[in-house]
Parts: sequence; C-alpha cells; structure tokens
Amino acid sequence: MNDADDDTERWWARVAEGSVRSALRHPAQYFGRQWLRHLGPEDRARLTAVQVTATRPAFTAVLAGGAAILALVGGLQWVGVTPGIGYPPWLVLAAAAAVALLAWANWRLRNWRLRLLALLASMILLGVFLSIPTPAASAQLPIRTGLFHLIPIALLALTVRATSTVALVLVLLGLAAARLLLHGAPASGAALYWLYTAATVVFGLMLSGYRTDFAVEAYRVRHLLWKQATTDALTGLCNRTGWQRDAARVYADAGKRAATRSLIFFDVDHFKRINDTWGHERGDEVLRLLGLAIAARLGADSYAARLGGEEFIVLMVDAAPAAVERYAQRVREDFAQATSELGCTLSAGIVFAGPDEELAASMRRADHALYAAKQGGHDRIVIAPPP
Repeated sequence: MNDADDDTERWWARVAEGSVRSALRHPAQYFGRQWLRHLGPEDRARLTAVQVTATRPAFTAVLAGGAAILALVGGLQWVGVTPGIGYPPWLVLAAAAAVALLAWANWRLRNWRLRLLALLASMILLGVFLSIPTPAASAQLPIRTGLFHLIPIALLALTVRATSTVALVLVLLGLAAARLLLHGAPASGAALYWLYTAATVVFGLMLSGYRTDFAVEAYRVRHLLWKQATTDALTGLCNRTGWQRDAARVYADAGKRAATRSLIFFDVDHFKRINDTWGHERGDEVLRLLGLAIAARLGADSYAARLGGEEFIVLMVDAAPAAVERYAQRVREDFAQATSELGCTLSAGIVFAGPDEELAASMRRADHALYAAKQGGHDRIVIAPPP
C-alpha cells in the first residue's frame, strides 16, 4: 500500500469517526436523514438517484437471499428435517419462487414505486411463511422469527427514499402485530417481543443513516474534486475541461430550441510584455482582474471560461447582437480601468453562430475574428462575418 492509499484510508476513517460522533450528538438528525437538507434540491435529487442505482443490486441480492432461505426451509420441511408452522411444503416453495420472481422484478423495474410494491410484497411473503404460523398451528418459533428479522435489517440499511423506509417499517410492525393477534404474546412477554421488533427497526435505520452519511460525504468530496478539476484557480471561471463539458451542452441545447448563440474571444494585448516588464505576479493579477470583469457582467444565460494563458471565452444565449457587442465593450472598459496603472488593453472577437453551426466551428471563427483584431492594431473588437 502506497502513501496515497494510506492517506485515503485515514481520511475515510475520519469520516467514519465523524459519522459516529454525529449520531451520538444528534440522534434525531441521524435517524431522520436531515443531513440531506444541507444539500440543494438538485444535488439531493442527484444523490438520491445515484444511491438508488448503487443499492439496487444489493436489494435484489437480499430479496434473492430471502427467497433462498425460504426455499431451504420448505425443502427441509418437505423431507421432515424441520417442523412446519402450518403451511404445506409445496406452498412454502411456491412462496419462495414468488419472492425470487419479485426480486427479479425489483432488478428490472425502473419505476421506483413499482419496485417498492415488489419489495413490500416480498417482505409480506417472507414474514408470513417464515415467522407467522397458521391459526391452527403451534406458536411461533423464535428461530424462524429471528431468521426473518435479518432481512428487514438489511433492507432498511439499503433503503434510500424516506417513503420506502416508512413503508418497510409499517409492514414490519404489521407482521409483528399479526403474530400477536394470531398467537398471543410469547413466553418472554409482549414487552420483550416489541423491544425485539423495535431493535430490528433501530439497527436497520442506524445502518441506513451510516451508509447515507458516507454517501453524502463522498458526494461532497466528488463534487469538490470535480469543481477543482473544472475551475480555473486564478480567475474562478471554468477552465478548458469545464468548458468542454458544459459549454458544448449549453450550446447544443440552445440550438435545439432555436435560441441565438454568440461567442466572444477575449485576449490581453501584449501580455508577454506585461510579464517580462512587471513580473509574473503582476501578470497573474491582470488575468484575475480580467476574470472579475468578465464575471461581473455575466448574465444568467451566459457561460465564461479561461481556456489557457491570456485567452478567455464567453458563450451568450438568447442575447441580441447589440447586447453582445455592448457586453464586450463594457468588459474592455472595466478591464482598462482596473489595470490603468499598467495601461493594459483588450482585444475581442465576436461570432454570431449560425442555426446549424457546431461549437467547434463557431470557436474557430471567433478565434479568427480575434486574430483580425490583433492584426488590426489591438485594443478593438472585430465581428466575424456570417458563416
């Protein structure tokens, strides 16, 4: 194991320790999954979808395992190795086959409500045929009940949606109440019986909370790492990676709804001379000020990035040509004022994309317009001709 692996293991150990401390200090928050409220609606929905996808194989495995247990019990009952609880062996085996079919449905179905119905039906079948004797049969067997209660603990630990959790708990409590109604309290008493049922719910919720806490923390770390990977540290704008991921999507979506699309290339004039004369620290400050000037006037339907060096690009959607030119001019004025001590100027190339024009083609034309601005004497805006 290398140093990076050691650091990762120590980091996750700290996350686990923090999760335990959080549970001890704020049990209501831990069991109520209120830590999800710290995420925005979009992030919360995305995290829920990711968790549902990740836990679906485990859900299927648990249900399939329950079907296997029920089938083994039915088989042992058939050969006379274990006593039954009033159901004929063939019916127990049929119930096991039904649970296996529902496990397969849980894997195949895409609608979460239908998956929940399959899950609850599986729970009822397992609970009835494993742990609830028929009225004419002998009292419930503790080993069978204990065997069944392993399944809801695992399922509660994997459940993501609060609705599913509540439904599972209600089914478990309903099965527990059915045992009491049919056969009365066990020899140990009703209080201990309900304590056992409550412990099943609590341990399942504890595992669920622990898993979700890890999922939230991992999501935050992943989001932070992705943000770092797609953000230019100097200016706070997107970098080339972020531009290639997001701008292409925004550009394509705008084209599908026939919205106007405009690109502006900005480039600091004589930037090498600034670095050579004033040093790289001042050069970095110039780039940071340009990033601020671009971001300060950026609208909701605009997207900006620093592609590298002193090259910046802006995508504007649903903006009139006059508004695009006005934006470019104001950025140039703001930048000139912010760097007046150094006398910096800014060249810009503007493109108004054609209806079927790809982003790469628009960027090439914007780059050519910027080059024309440089060749024309710098400190100016050039608009590319229509494609």
